[in-house]
Amino acid sequence: MTVTDADDPVPTASRQILQPEQRGTVATLLRSPGVKFIMIGIISVALLVPLLLVWGLTEERAQRARDVSRRIANGWGGEQAINGPYIAVPFDVERSRAVDGRIVVEHVMEWALVMPETLDVTAELNTEERRLSIYALPVYNGALTLKGRFAGNILQDLAQFPGTPQLDRAILVLSINDITGIRSDAGVKIDNGTVLPFDPGMRQISAMTVVGSDGYATPQTNPGVHRPIERGLIERGFAFEIALSLNGSRSFAVAPAGQTTTFSAKANWPHPGFEGLFLPEDKTVTASGFAAKWTIPYLARGIDRVAAGSALPLSSSMMSINLVEPVQFYQVVSRTLKYSIGFISLVFLAVFVVELKGGRMVHWIQYVLTGLALIVFYVLLLALAEHTGFTIAYAVAALATTMLIAAYLGAATESRRNGVALGIVLLSAYGVMYLVLREDEYALLAGALISFVSIATTMYATRRVDWLGRAAA
Repeated sequence: MTVTDADDPVPTASRQILQPEQRGTVATLLRSPGVKFIMIGIISVALLVPLLLVWGLTEERAQRARDVSRRIANGWGGEQAINGPYIAVPFDVERSRAVDGRIVVEHVMEWALVMPETLDVTAELNTEERRLSIYALPVYNGALTLKGRFAGNILQDLAQFPGTPQLDRAILVLSINDITGIRSDAGVKIDNGTVLPFDPGMRQISAMTVVGSDGYATPQTNPGVHRPIERGLIERGFAFEIALSLNGSRSFAVAPAGQTTTFSAKANWPHPGFEGLFLPEDKTVTASGFAAKWTIPYLARGIDRVAAGSALPLSSSMMSINLVEPVQFYQVVSRTLKYSIGFISLVFLAVFVVELKGGRMVHWIQYVLTGLALIVFYVLLLALAEHTGFTIAYAVAALATTMLIAAYLGAATESRRNGVALGIVLLSAYGVMYLVLREDEYALLAGALISFVSIATTMYATRRVDWLGRAAA
């Protein structure tokens, strides 16, 4: 039976649970540094949820920027790649096969692609930035010249293929990745004669799949031009010259289609990226532009001067120039988010140390609000970077977040000195993180060193802490 006081409706057993000394023990335990440290860790892990939402927002904005870039490229010209010219010679080949016990002979058409003996490509790219809404895309208009010569031993090279060459149906083909970017009447001069115009498409000849700088493969269906070639020219060889004006965006590439190929390019873009199987042997990059030169000898290409098939060779052996944007802030913001949990933990550790040294307790809700303020920094950085660029956005977001947190925690601990100290820690952390983001090659090393120094400092500052709070008890 439970005994109850007439003036006290609460049972005696229940009143015993709420004894002052017991409540004091629980409160002391909750205020102990060890329990507080565990709670801070739980809060840090819980903040991963809003961080993932910010990551998703960043990826969504980056995808929108890519979509807008494609819209600009569709109206101007996409990533351009030049492959050729080649002489495409059709062959009438007999094929035998058994049908119902009988031998049936079929005539099929196959192709042989003859490469020029020499090829000299020059490209002068006049670049600018095209904008749509808040997004921009580097575009260019290229003045291109392709000169070279087809040797007089073409018939000897064709003799190695089975079948009968149809020389009267041979065509000169030139692959252009995006023919909508052609801005002139493209034609070819043969042996310094008059300009002979090209026709669109390459008939049965196709280009191999080209992978753009965004990593997406684009299937190519006859993206080029062609011109019929007289039989006599094939028998004796001829010199050629092709000039055209070509619009494009982001990148420009040339295949080493000649047995010996030289490629010279210059542009008024100060941030080139040279990629592909062959890199320039000579390059000059200044604040106003760049110039580069390639020389690819016959043996370095790794294929014969005549190829069988209807797909152009060397599509994976390009000499590529990327018009690199100075700061692709979506990528940088994503990289910043990779360090976010470590950054938040570092700030929490600084607050925890200040709390231990100052004696004024910081409630766990105040830790949550501080963490949310650190997460809002990334949203603010993303929003401002789309309008001002990454550097200005980073400086404004870092300064605003630092002032907010320093003022808040200074008031929470009733110490202006603590607020100033935390502000210095935050500004230093943001400054170091900015330097880490700007140096991709040393990001992991710098991050590892910063983490080690942070944990070592925390261990030193808390080496005599009574984690169980027994002294207070």
